[in-house]
Amino acid sequence: MNRSVHPDQQAGGAVALRVIDETDSGLVLSGARILATLAPASDELFVAPAPSRSYAGAGNPRAFAFAIPVATPGLRFICRESFDIGRSSFDHPLGSRFEEMDCTAVFDRVLVPWERVFLYGDQEYCAALVRDTNVFNHAIHQFLTKNWAKAEFVLGVATLVAEAIGIAEALHVQRLLGEMLHATLTLRAFIRAAEADATPGPGGVWAPDTQTLLTARSLFPEVYPRMVETLQILGSSGLANIPSQASVESPALVEDIERFYQGATLGGTERIRLFRLAWDIACSSFGGRQVLYERYFAGDFYRNVAVHYVNHDKRPYTRRVEAFLAREPSPPVT
Repeated sequence: MNRSVHPDQQAGGAVALRVIDETDSGLVLSGARILATLAPASDELFVAPAPSRSYAGAGNPRAFAFAIPVATPGLRFICRESFDIGRSSFDHPLGSRFEEMDCTAVFDRVLVPWERVFLYGDQEYCAALVRDTNVFNHAIHQFLTKNWAKAEFVLGVATLVAEAIGIAEALHVQRLLGEMLHATLTLRAFIRAAEADATPGPGGVWAPDTQTLLTARSLFPEVYPRMVETLQILGSSGLANIPSQASVESPALVEDIERFYQGATLGGTERIRLFRLAWDIACSSFGGRQVLYERYFAGDFYRNVAVHYVNHDKRPYTRRVEAFLAREPSPPVT
């Protein structure tokens, strides 16, 4: 959409999902929402609150939360191209297993029954779902755990690639792998620190430390693209010339595969399998989607960092400096 104007000022009229009517049966909604990942394979669609600053107090037509079956009349999904291109798990070990279809959910006068509406109309109440509960903390903790596991996996692939082609002892390669290791261990440290500094919240349910989570949230959008870039550097041209499963299994090519694609630690077929995995992380359409996903999954990276800085209490730091400057200067040494 045109981000330079209000959502209601788009060409052809408002596009963001909104309530257009209230009936005895429920709310009637039109417009679109993103990003409905896995929606075509789901039974239910949950629409979470997204408070708009364009409205104040009650009556916000975009302050709502509800869940409806994906087969509800008037609801349709516009999907992107699939990154599972119908190849085997040998050729695309990740894309064939873990493709998550993304789509835009389009509502065309969709009736949401009142019994399906969780909240509606009041922006303050809508915003309080995150502000006055620990839903943010638990959600961030969950996806940081995902980030940690993902970083360990990419580090493992990069290490095996370096060993397979005999470059693991080179200092500059160890420097690159060490950078990946530090990123992985930093994620682990953030999670452990957030857990160690957890405090009881509403209802006595403990929640990880907010400040640690806010800081950790901004780390992965920086380090994951770098980890993928490092995998590309280590794999080099070997990532651009990887035979398919059909070639590997061809009787006429068995000897060629084992001779011309062998590595320092792996035979031809095993090295090809490893490099096809590295390709699916670093070069394929599936891998590209993962990089884009990690850049923006937690929201706009620059805005997140700026908002954290603006809202964080910096007085303990400035007071320490001011106290230092307020000290009487010591006499000069003679």
